[in-house]
Amino acid sequence: MADGQGWERRNEHAYGMVAWRRAVMTCGALVVWSTGYDNRAEPGPRGPRPGRPDAPGAAEFNSVWMRVVALLALAASRAAREADVLVDDVELPTLIGWVDGAHTARLHQGPLETGGARERTEAGWLELVGDERRQRLARQVLADHVAAHMACEQEPEDTGEGTEPPPLTIGDRARAVRAAGIPDLEPDWAGPVSRARARLEQLEPALRGGLWTPTRGHRRFAEILHRTLVAEPDFPSLPEGFPGPAWVQRVLRMPHISSTYLAVTELPEFVAYGPLGDAGDLLGNAVGSVATDALRTTESMAVDLEKLWAARPADQPVALWERAHLPAPVRTQVLAVEKVVDELSVILSEVCRRP
Repeated sequence: MADGQGWERRNEHAYGMVAWRRAVMTCGALVVWSTGYDNRAEPGPRGPRPGRPDAPGAAEFNSVWMRVVALLALAASRAAREADVLVDDVELPTLIGWVDGAHTARLHQGPLETGGARERTEAGWLELVGDERRQRLARQVLADHVAAHMACEQEPEDTGEGTEPPPLTIGDRARAVRAAGIPDLEPDWAGPVSRARARLEQLEPALRGGLWTPTRGHRRFAEILHRTLVAEPDFPSLPEGFPGPAWVQRVLRMPHISSTYLAVTELPEFVAYGPLGDAGDLLGNAVGSVATDALRTTESMAVDLEKLWAARPADQPVALWERAHLPAPVRTQVLAVEKVVDELSVILSEVCRRP
């Protein structure tokens, strides 16, 4: 086991936060999915959504399940610290032995050098470990995820390399369930993507039916952004011989498009089409919704994947890396966002051609 401060610094560098906070966020995603708890204030585009009948309400989630989150976070932090790996890199099945198994008896023992958690005494850690019921609930959460992963785990059709199933880590599983959403409820990204598509559906018929005519400024704005939308993703660089674009390049292209939109609309001649511009401008509204609604749903994913890619062993096949870090729900989200970007690209091309 390596020096605790060095382990903490590596987590802070990877996540921009202390290991304990990252563990709470990752394990929180696992518990939310397993329980069916939905704390979003806004319903989906089709109106209020029925949740699972057994899903906890806010009071129960805060009083019971947040303590399960904390127990799982403690187990993840201990396991990561002992193995000298990042929190998200802890293999999910191994946590069962920590929360309700061979290692549970030592969960409360010793310091944990991470953020405010380093001040907690052994008695405080023991209180967090809780009773047998809390431990059983934590074990059930993990078992739910192992079973769900095994039920749907298969090699994506576009890997093409016959890759072996990679180990299931808590970080990869959390990324998958964030993209998939709670079972029977639409994922978080679906609403923003639908809003962006609705803006495009206002602009397209108005443009083609002659109800809206782009100005010279509109055409120049569209031309600049169209070049960004059709550019082939090329960051980060890929190993020699691997055909691009890779999934990681496709994901990292999305925040680049958003930042380009914001940079362009800061120019005086294009302010009217940006967030501070004319709220009634059809083109500005459509582009802005794609850039600030649809594309922003991939921001945290892109940050994670960029750092994971930077840490990829040089000899690890790209297909294996993609299979581990971009499971099917993540790819589904990326494809949905790409589709609305492609639709915008077609409209911008038409705007550019208008006299």
